[in-house]
Amino acid sequence: MAGKQSWKLNEVVVLVVLSVAVGVLFWGWTFVDALVSAPLKPFGINYILAGVWFIGGTLIPFLIRKPGSALAGEVLAAIVEGFITHWGITAAIWGAVQGIGAESVFFATGYKKWDIKTMIAAGAVSGFFSYMLDFFYSQYWTLKAWVIVVQLVCAVLGGILWAGIIGYALAKGIIKTGAAANLLSGEDLA
Repeated sequence: MAGKQSWKLNEVVVLVVLSVAVGVLFWGWTFVDALVSAPLKPFGINYILAGVWFIGGTLIPFLIRKPGSALAGEVLAAIVEGFITHWGITAAIWGAVQGIGAESVFFATGYKKWDIKTMIAAGAVSGFFSYMLDFFYSQYWTLKAWVIVVQLVCAVLGGILWAGIIGYALAKGIIKTGAAANLLSGEDLA
């Protein structure tokens, strides 16, 4: 059992490389979010865009498939983002919360289920966890109840769309290139 759970050097390297790439994606997404979310923010719909920030917790563990890879991938990506955006080290807090959300789903499956349903669940739970942190950090309890509901629903839907569905499609695309051949076994490469 220990051999299956222990990390190999190539898995650590892939974790770091993908986390840096996802962190740069997060940085780029801050520009998209700034442009698109302003008119949506009063209605809470802007949270539909937040799911991109959860993808480190789904894409990376889908390729590595080890306990802790969702949390580590999301936190490392958030730290990279924090260094190159105005968020600073606080990005790591959100990364940890989002990563714990995704990790909890993979943990619940015993790190054995890597299908679209599991990825969707991981994205949804990341969205829920992330919104709960936002709720307390940004004192959203002062908002109208309907805005809170819309924000929460959009955060979960954004997690489902971006981290779940698109994360799954990206991971399957990476697998098809053969780049994950040294990470996954034969049945996982299908």
